[in-house]
Amino acid sequence: MWVGFAISGVALVVTLRNVDFRQLLTALAEARLVWLLPAAVFWVVSYFGRARRWSLFMGDTPFWMTVHAQNIGYLLNCTLPFRLGEVARAYVIGQKTAVSMTRALSSIIVERVLDLAAVVGMFAVFAQYIPMPPAFSQAALLGGALVFVMLVLGALLVWKADVAETRVLGPILGRISPTLSAKVLPKIHEITTGFRIVGSGRKMAKVLALTVVVWGGMTVFTYFTMLAFLPARMEEAGLTLVSANLGGALPSAPGGLGIVQGFAKAALVAPFGVPEEPALAFVFVWSLGQQLLLTILGLLSLARVGMTFAQVRHGAPATEKASIPADRAS
Repeated sequence: MWVGFAISGVALVVTLRNVDFRQLLTALAEARLVWLLPAAVFWVVSYFGRARRWSLFMGDTPFWMTVHAQNIGYLLNCTLPFRLGEVARAYVIGQKTAVSMTRALSSIIVERVLDLAAVVGMFAVFAQYIPMPPAFSQAALLGGALVFVMLVLGALLVWKADVAETRVLGPILGRISPTLSAKVLPKIHEITTGFRIVGSGRKMAKVLALTVVVWGGMTVFTYFTMLAFLPARMEEAGLTLVSANLGGALPSAPGGLGIVQGFAKAALVAPFGVPEEPALAFVFVWSLGQQLLLTILGLLSLARVGMTFAQVRHGAPATEKASIPADRAS
């Protein structure tokens, strides 16, 4: 935890080191806020698309309960270290729907792998429009192709998961301990089931379409938000989004403070020569505005599903494990 806070502190200092705060305040004051209206529309489309995609991963869980769990997960990610929100939203699903927490966690792993592939793919595309040496563009394309190959190999491995369970893991665990085998194999089956749900042709098509909605919506949201502060191009918005998400994977303070802003600003200043002050004004509104909104939505969802922050944080048993009624879930 302290390493994460230290990295965030250093990143924040580096991000603000050469900034003229008077010009930064001027950039904030002169923002054309009208562009935030279409930005908000695309953010909502992307956010609901993400919830719908996660619901598909878990076998069509109730949409609004999935949204509430997602809200609560982001709330904890924004306020606690170690990305505990990922576990928290699986916990909420396990308590409030018929889907087990193990199945929900496996679906989150699938979701994150797919998102990583989308981010790398976007970088491979947007890198072709960035002024940089051709070797770097070629490396970006090679990286995108490598991720695609790894995804195909992973899909093949999951496809043969039943064989691995029955012919390899089952006999090995059975020799070690029949009791252990009886406990572990069902959990492994739940996890591989969470992966295999993507293998259905129709669901795979829906998942891929929703992934385009999620990341396409976020790119356009970033573009319109950028227009409020500076002249923007779609490739600048795409690279900013990709850079911020890659930076957010590093150890940091809750919400990626310092890291996300530093990576996003660097994506504009270094390759495109955008002045630091308007770039940073955009980055802070774009990133911290989302975190504030997600925190508010998470608190509202906690109240809606009848859970407390402490209960979700510590994984305490919920008062009701059954799904909440449809009228409450809406």
